[in-house]
Amino acid sequence: MIKLQVEGQPNKVQPFLHDLKQRPQIELIHQEVKNKGMTGQIDVSVTCYVRHRPDRRLRMVQMVTAEGAIINLPMLDLIVVEIEEGVRVFCGKVYDVFG
Repeated sequence: MIKLQVEGQPNKVQPFLHDLKQRPQIELIHQEVKNKGMTGQIDVSVTCYVRHRPDRRLRMVQMVTAEGAIINLPMLDLIVVEIEEGVRVFCGKVYDVFG
């Protein structure tokens, strides 16, 4: 387990932590949030406990067509972002051994 300390303005810290959570090789175990008064502005301090799992680079994306057929796509370094409720964007690397 790795302890990660992130400090700064909330509008800078939150996107960083969101990006960290999207990475499949980083497993967020626990986080603690504290508000701090630093440099006259309200800053935040977040302590994250994470586990680095480099073996999780390959993940399977499964899609179901309107007819019920299942399509499996193996993807490397997959990042999944939910842009609105029920709508997700998948970003990663796909390889074709027959291409």
